[in-house]
Amino acid sequence: MSEEQQATIDQLEGELERYREQEQLVVKTLLAATSHATAIRESARREAELTLRKARGKAEKRKAAAERERDDARRELLRLRRITEQMRTGLSSFLTAKVEELRLEETEEAPTSAQDVELDAALGTAIEAQFETAARSWPVPDSHSRAEIPDQSGYGSISGSPDDSP
Repeated sequence: MSEEQQATIDQLEGELERYREQEQLVVKTLLAATSHATAIRESARREAELTLRKARGKAEKRKAAAERERDDARRELLRLRRITEQMRTGLSSFLTAKVEELRLEETEEAPTSAQDVELDAALGTAIEAQFETAARSWPVPDSHSRAEIPDQSGYGSISGSPDDSP
């Protein structure tokens, strides 16, 4: 072989060696990039899981707070309904007692005529109707049932909504 051919062979072998080194560098770079991408993907997954756990924890806390508020509101509504019923019962008892007092005073003062009896009945009916009309205007949501509360006057019980009339 000639020197020229040997030089060409040496040059080509040198280029081949550089290409092999570049190939190894590309392979190493590709493996490093793949490994780095895997690490980034795993880190992102852990971060997403942590964020999701935190969000779920916050959601649970908010849900629990909302449920407590709802329960507090229900208890307050029931308390207000009881007060309303007690006031209604007390007012009804008071008015009934006063009508009875007036009837007794009237019977002691003068003999009753049929017309007086009718007036007394009309007066009692009018007072009761006026009370029922006022009671209907009290705000009570229709979506909740009312607890039955015994009437202390001995005339039965009051239950249902204010729209229920005897």
